[in-house]
Amino acid sequence: MDINRQPTETPGMLEVLAKHAYEVDDALTKAIDIVKIAATEHKTGILISRIDTGRYIVRAHPAVPFGLVRQRHEPLDERQNGPADD
Repeated sequence: MDINRQPTETPGMLEVLAKHAYEVDDALTKAIDIVKIAATEHKTGILISRIDTGRYIVRAHPAVPFGLVRQRHEPLDERQNGPADD
């Protein structure tokens, strides 16, 4: 499990890499605890984006109401080709 931290005191975004499924919950909880400081400072919520297997971005995000944590999964086809046409 790795949490890539930017060299700031209160990071507003972290990348989480979990090599094993059993590491995911603990890694995300730790990342949320770190990002929560910046989210509180800026009165935003926290968004968790799953960007690949075992790879997540945890960030303070203004689209999420203050005090909430939301999670989204970015489908592989949208990441590679942009949004699908309907």
